[in-house]
Amino acid sequence: MYLVCGEKRIDFAAGERLIEVLWRGGVALNAPCGGKGICGKCFIETAGKVCLACLALGEDFDGAEVFVRDSGAMDVLEAYKSLHPAECDRGLPDGALGIAVDIGTTTIALQLLDMYSGRPVAAFSMENSQRRFGADVISRTEFANKGGLEQLRDCIIGDICHGVAALGGLDAKLIVIAGNTTMLHILQGLPCNTLGVHPFAAVSLGLVRLRFPELAGDCVILPGFSTFVGADIAAGILSCCSENSLLIDLGTNGEMALMAGNKIFVTATAAGPAFEGGNISAGVASVAGAIAKVKYNPAGQVFEYETIGGVPPVGICGTGMVDATAELIKHGLVAENGKLNHGNNIQIGGKNLTQKDIREMQLAKSAIRSGIEILLHTAGMAHNDIANVYLAGGFGHKINIENACVLGIIPKELHNKTTAIGNASLRGAAQVLLSQAKEANIVVLAQSATEVNLASHPMFNDLFMDNLMLGM
Repeated sequence: MYLVCGEKRIDFAAGERLIEVLWRGGVALNAPCGGKGICGKCFIETAGKVCLACLALGEDFDGAEVFVRDSGAMDVLEAYKSLHPAECDRGLPDGALGIAVDIGTTTIALQLLDMYSGRPVAAFSMENSQRRFGADVISRTEFANKGGLEQLRDCIIGDICHGVAALGGLDAKLIVIAGNTTMLHILQGLPCNTLGVHPFAAVSLGLVRLRFPELAGDCVILPGFSTFVGADIAAGILSCCSENSLLIDLGTNGEMALMAGNKIFVTATAAGPAFEGGNISAGVASVAGAIAKVKYNPAGQVFEYETIGGVPPVGICGTGMVDATAELIKHGLVAENGKLNHGNNIQIGGKNLTQKDIREMQLAKSAIRSGIEILLHTAGMAHNDIANVYLAGGFGHKINIENACVLGIIPKELHNKTTAIGNASLRGAAQVLLSQAKEANIVVLAQSATEVNLASHPMFNDLFMDNLMLGM
């Protein structure tokens, strides 16, 4: 039996699920729930019919031509501009090229730099093709532990190779890679079975030098702090570290670091994928057509919106969800406890925003806010003691900071101290790429921080329940 998707003919046996047939054939079909039939995102079309690939058998499509609904290219390059680290001390000649890489759970970003001058040559980003196996590190870890590690590794190696080729960096002398701990374990083919169970131990957290057969040049994998706070946060601290400052990566894992005098406290909180469009009924990643900005017009009683690329809406991404929820709060359309005041859903650009979606935003908001408060408590600091708040990552770069404060993700007292800095992890990786001194610095930094475990913290449960309230 076989089916056709694009230019690919894929053979399969009876009993295989359609989603597994397509994945095995190298088709980048998005399934944030890992193909469990929960997220409703893996739509395919054939002969005028639409269905979820995870709920269909391949044999029902024998000989058919199958079309995957294309959500468009990731619109994240803007977050990676203005990355120009100045310190260059590796002693390489003018024109020697290197590549900095940040492997995110959702997005992979690369930057090509001249290692003599520090001059950025080109940047490239793409969706992490592992996303079709699950939206978060938990689902990826589960997939790896069920025999999918090699498949996940092939995805990330393939993505990096594609990015390197797109940059014109095939002769790069050095590649420096940052990312969360799970992504870096998968990249190295390390077992993930200890990452998701107590005591959540990583196989490797130190700086690693190695060569991949698929890539030219030496590779350096940056060090991290723990299973939950990885090298992406270490690189972020390196890139923007200042006294009494708070670094927040508003992604699926909600990592954050507090620089309190000469001490560093780090933590991670399970924000879930809502900030990146996951677990939202009409949620999508930051793709063309994603509703990214929302404002309520009380005169017309309608939600006005802007989409990425200005094309017709295909769904709502994380920044659109933050805006929409903040607008509901501002105009009294949602109660403090998150209950919609008029029905169980609202319409934005023809897309439904449901009561369940609001609950997902409450959970994500409370996780981040509770983590902030516990870090401050641990360091003996108050909101007013913070000099700067840095929002990292593509989502942090795009977010409306005022609306994040209205929603309560960020304390209102920190509104005027908050700056979106884009991909701090990529910036830190670029600094290490150019400088041996920075390489030494990040090793010391990763070894000197104190991790705060929120799950076992006596204040967390009470804070989490309190912070579920909107606007606080």
